[in-house]
Amino acid sequence: MTSTTRIAALLESISLMSLGVVGDFCLDAYWQLDEGPPELSLETGKPTHAVTVQRYSPGGAGNVAHNLAALGTRKVLAFGIVGDDLFGAELRKQMSAVGVEDGLIVQEDDWHTPVYAKPYRGAEEQNRIDFGRFNMLTEESEHSLISHIKEKIKTLDGLIVNQQLPRSIFTQRVVDALNSLAQTWPQKVFLVDARDRIPDFQFMVTKLNAVEAGRIFGKKYEVNESAPLEDLEEIAKKISDRTKKPVFVTRGRRGILIYDGSALAEVPALDVPEPTDPVGAGDTVVAALAASLSAKSDVHDAALLAMCAAAVTVRKLRQTGTASPAEIRNASEIPTTSDQS
Repeated sequence: MTSTTRIAALLESISLMSLGVVGDFCLDAYWQLDEGPPELSLETGKPTHAVTVQRYSPGGAGNVAHNLAALGTRKVLAFGIVGDDLFGAELRKQMSAVGVEDGLIVQEDDWHTPVYAKPYRGAEEQNRIDFGRFNMLTEESEHSLISHIKEKIKTLDGLIVNQQLPRSIFTQRVVDALNSLAQTWPQKVFLVDARDRIPDFQFMVTKLNAVEAGRIFGKKYEVNESAPLEDLEEIAKKISDRTKKPVFVTRGRRGILIYDGSALAEVPALDVPEPTDPVGAGDTVVAALAASLSAKSDVHDAALLAMCAAAVTVRKLRQTGTASPAEIRNASEIPTTSDQS
């Protein structure tokens, strides 16, 4: 069976899957600034920044959930916290519009919906403006979140744990509850993608990039492609020895390194011409891996589908893109970087 045929069959299986995403649900804001002469504020005399176009899309764990929905999964359920603010309302509207079931809890105090606001002048991104860096999860929200996940986990084939923010929903109680669920439901796929907290999670498949992998073990790599393969192999084995689950390490244009607990393997990236935009590609990979493994794919085909999906999203410029089954099937016919070498 060719890789294209395997991808098509896997996408059919994914359409029957139900998955949840627990994590830091954010909103990506894109503000196009006027490039003409600035108008001066009457009050301060300072130049103003006029927004000509604004658009919003799910970010962080929201983009992971959006990617799951775009893959054609039967059901996607969101578990997280938003603030009682206009950005929270917009994020919930965005989630609903792409078919994600709303399990988000509104915390009225001490929580601002996380937003990555990206002003642009022409094609150049200006200094980003972030909301929600100093959030504090209340005990009430913590309890509600844990209870909701425990209630719904029995209806899901898999759960993605996605940590993006240092001040996030992942208190020790939440982490402990997720680890307990992963141990209690070994037949379900639990996949963690945690920017800063990988060592805290147990009994879960791990996805991380090469830079994150190095940081955990005191090694500094400037970009994913620069990490030596032998270092990453050692790191993947150490993580898998602790979790007893497969590990996927993404390496940018060098593809994915896999350790399944007994053997190492590499799946090359597809050969995608410039210009590309890697923003959100990691979320696409996470969604594809979790959906594939939930559909009982082997780790190699899961990584292959993830590379095809990422090849789609990196060609969607200035957006946190997604990949549909039709786009992935088309991408599966693109040569890999190893074919070009």
